[in-house]
Amino acid sequence: MRNKILILSLVGVLAGCGGGSDNAADETTQAAKEKLVALEASGAIPKLDRSNTLAGTDANSNGIRDDVETLIAHNYTSSAQRTAAMQTAKALQSALTVDASDVSAVKMVDRKISRGINCIYSKFDASHDQNPAQVAKELEAITTNTKQRLLTYLRFNKALDGTSSALPEGDSCD
Repeated sequence: MRNKILILSLVGVLAGCGGGSDNAADETTQAAKEKLVALEASGAIPKLDRSNTLAGTDANSNGIRDDVETLIAHNYTSSAQRTAAMQTAKALQSALTVDASDVSAVKMVDRKISRGINCIYSKFDASHDQNPAQVAKELEAITTNTKQRLLTYLRFNKALDGTSSALPEGDSCD
């Protein structure tokens, strides 16, 4: 799963790059997109929403992109693990839509992300091939799977520069 997400992230960012009038760059971008489609069709990587919107599709309005929700349901069979992953995915998704100029709102989202990641650490066992740190990284990668989403997430993190935060205490699972 870790390799799939890494490949997915890199190919997604490459597919989002490009533009301009350079034919070689356009051909490279087109080739990357074709490889991405082929990998998705083969099932080697999950099919993720690569639309030009930050929020993507969320038909049930639960704050988590539908493709991310499907991936979580498919990859995590334990109910407690699914719930922890969903909590973190929702917090990460909110980082893409928060007003980065509102430091208070940014810090609130950061606290939600910290709570979600702390919850993941309490529900995933590193000794059973589901390292909590890797789960958190994978959720971050699939949430920021387009150039626009990644740049927005980087702006969110930049808005946290100069701020401090504390690790959540106790049970941080919602």
